[in-house]
Amino acid sequence: MSSDTVAVTKVVNAFAEAWNQHDMHAFAELFAEDAQFVNVVGLWWKGRMQIKDAHVYTHSTMFKHSKLTFHETEVRLPVPQVAIARTHWRLEGHLSPNGQALPPRTGLLLNVLVKDEDGNWSIVDSQNTDIVEGALSRPQ
Repeated sequence: MSSDTVAVTKVVNAFAEAWNQHDMHAFAELFAEDAQFVNVVGLWWKGRMQIKDAHVYTHSTMFKHSKLTFHETEVRLPVPQVAIARTHWRLEGHLSPNGQALPPRTGLLLNVLVKDEDGNWSIVDSQNTDIVEGALSRPQ
């Protein structure tokens, strides 16, 4: 595994670590200032502050006791300064808007990261997708 792949994977894993500590300041710092994020229900946040504010709110409510587990991350480097990371995840301990416990769910998180001139990677775009069990797919 290349040093860039290791560094990108570290940033991706820090996403789950900050989530599980409900530290949305650390979470937001993983994103570039002008990053964008589309969540599983299609809300589109533009800029690090919107991403942070949205997660501060949800981590004081529905995700307050949630646990995010990453199972598999695949990193591609289509060009030297850009990485595409896809991660399978499982979320447990989250609540409905009316406070009822919800069953665990799974999904796929896409993060696009860029390496700056100092060699640091940051997330510039993120899109999260719930995996719908039983959805039709083409045979592989």
